[in-house]
Amino acid sequence: MYIVGTSGHIDHGKTSLIRALTGIDCDRLPEEKAREMTIDIGFASIDYPKFGTVGIIDVPGHERFIRNMVVGAWGVDLAILVIAVDDGWMPQTEDHFRVLMLLGVERIVVALNKIDAADEEMISFVSAEVEERMADTRYAGCDIVRVSAKTGDGVAELKEVLLANLRKLARAADARKPYLFVDRVFASKGYGTIVTGTLKNGRFNEDDPVLILPLMREVRVKKIESHHSALEEGVPSQRTALNISGVTVEEIGRGDIVTGKNFFTRSADVVVRVRLLEKKAELKNNTGMEMLVGTTALKGKLILLDDEDRGEEERVLRIKFDVPWFFYPGQRFIITHPGGFRIIGGGEVLLPDYLSAGGRRNVRRHLPVFSKYTRDEFVLFIVAVRRAVAWSWIVTVFPENERAVERVIESLIERGAVVRAGDFLLEGSFHAEALARVAETIAGSIGPNLREIADKTGLDMDICRVVLPAVIKKHRIVEKDGRFFGGDSITVDALPDEKKAVLDTLRGRGLEGAELDKSADEAEKRNLGDLIRLGFAVSLDGNIVLHREVYDELRQKVMALFDDKDRISIAEAKDATSFSRKYIIPLLNRIEGDGLIKRIGDFRMKA
Repeated sequence: MYIVGTSGHIDHGKTSLIRALTGIDCDRLPEEKAREMTIDIGFASIDYPKFGTVGIIDVPGHERFIRNMVVGAWGVDLAILVIAVDDGWMPQTEDHFRVLMLLGVERIVVALNKIDAADEEMISFVSAEVEERMADTRYAGCDIVRVSAKTGDGVAELKEVLLANLRKLARAADARKPYLFVDRVFASKGYGTIVTGTLKNGRFNEDDPVLILPLMREVRVKKIESHHSALEEGVPSQRTALNISGVTVEEIGRGDIVTGKNFFTRSADVVVRVRLLEKKAELKNNTGMEMLVGTTALKGKLILLDDEDRGEEERVLRIKFDVPWFFYPGQRFIITHPGGFRIIGGGEVLLPDYLSAGGRRNVRRHLPVFSKYTRDEFVLFIVAVRRAVAWSWIVTVFPENERAVERVIESLIERGAVVRAGDFLLEGSFHAEALARVAETIAGSIGPNLREIADKTGLDMDICRVVLPAVIKKHRIVEKDGRFFGGDSITVDALPDEKKAVLDTLRGRGLEGAELDKSADEAEKRNLGDLIRLGFAVSLDGNIVLHREVYDELRQKVMALFDDKDRISIAEAKDATSFSRKYIIPLLNRIEGDGLIKRIGDFRMKA
């Protein structure tokens, strides 16, 4: 399903045009009837055979009601920009057009209304002006239809043009994470609390448990309706009424969120990308503003991340709110001056919960990851500024389904941009830095435990915990009784009892050593591998393992042969070491690997 919304200057005929299209009067409030002016959003629908029912939202055109205009416009898939030809492009036409662009509305159809009140020259002039205004935007080349809501001329054509554009829209996303920004709440006799809004990103079914934000209460969907028709399930981009149990009309209001699988992050402070409407507008630190997001209006302050305002049209800023709200990366919004009359600009959330970002220098340092603002760039930016995030968290904070986010993460891992360590995801360079800091701390201490490593490195304990396996694998480090030993502090006494027992057995085997491929004991093989890495044992060929002292003694016997010879044969080495031919070749290869000898034909010479 899809949602069509009106937009345009006051008194350009938005409501009357909807009435001509659908037969429905969207002005439902007594004050709207008395003043003949749309104040709040209104609703209608068009039934297209073989296509389905399309919801229509009518919005007010007066500048004092820009909040209500955004409430109606945020979930629109296709907008009708209504322009009266006897007025042309007016201030609120511009404001509404910019709102549609800033909210990322996919398509626009322009309705040149009141053609009954203008001649051909005026109509052509306004049409040319519209084309010029659209020329450098994503809506260049959009359909422009001449209509008269009063006489009905062009209405049928407009209806068909809308259908043609609806068919070109991308399919409504269904990520199985449904949410609905509430725009109306009322009590229905015999049913209880009813909330309405535009359902996005998934489906609601009867008897589904849903979460109310910011109430943080789980309630149940009793019944679902759309355009007065009962449904078993609500579908994405559909006007939806939910009859919910477990909450009263006094506890929920416009702006609240009904969500199935919650992916919103509660935030008192966010990092955003903002496109300012005035390119040269001066922006001062701590400027008061209102953010219009979804169907709610939030008061807060714009905070500069740079030391000075350079007058750029597009800025990355912080927004600090008077009261925390709920956000997701990529969420669109509009910013107005306090009171909601004048639009400052709009944009999208880059990072919910700025307080986890490590300061403005850290945010600015990682902004270059953005170029096209793709989902992989969002994921990389969030991981980079937070340095490390839990895998279970990062896959849940986006509106996309978790598998889609996991595929993004997997591609970043393949590129080396991020590294998975245990349950955490770390930015690549930070992962390398964390490894180095932990290794240095262990090498410079005598048996620090995890808490002491965290304190000395300045890293979170969870980060130290998840990088330690990689540090141990890469460096000569051993763990015993919760303490970590490296460098000169690694002694036989520092070994865990299990490894010490394997080492003693290996020493007792002498020249026989151990052959990994003949051992069925996986624990023994694992311990032998650790002893080789720690330097207490030596692998000759990846299979034959000797105690370090045994190997050193054999190597010394081989090298002593060069005291009175320039070269030695395999047989001479075999006699000197009492090794079988099976073992002597791997031994000589290992000594050669140590850089002490080199092979010349069937002989060995000192390197």
